Amino acid sequence: MLSKSGDLEEELKNVTNNLKSLEAQAEKYSQKEDKFEEEIKVLTEKLKEAETRAEFAERSVAKLEKTIDDLEDEVYAQKLKGKALKNLASAKEENLDMHQVLDQTLLELNNM
Repeated sequence: MLSKSGDLEEELKNVTNNLKSLEAQAEKYSQKEDKFEEEIKVLTEKLKEAETRAEFAERSVAKLEKTIDDLEDEVYAQKLKGKALKNLASAKEENLDMHQVLDQTLLELNNM
């Protein structure tokens, strides 16, 4: 009986040591889990911030593209206006030339 009692005490000691070891490991893993949860929280927040910046950048790009389109339209309109002004100037010059020819012809007719 004494031998059996000693064996049981030895087994109890082993189980107690194993339990302490498992508790230490559980604490260690619990701390790691807490650390990882905090890291996930930080990374999630960074992701949200990055997504917000990306959305803002996309909106900014869209606005800039619209501004570019508007400016290109304005440049095109100004080119057309410039062409029209050149044509008008050319027509005016032709008109002046015709007036001079008509005036000259009228003068010649009056002198006959």
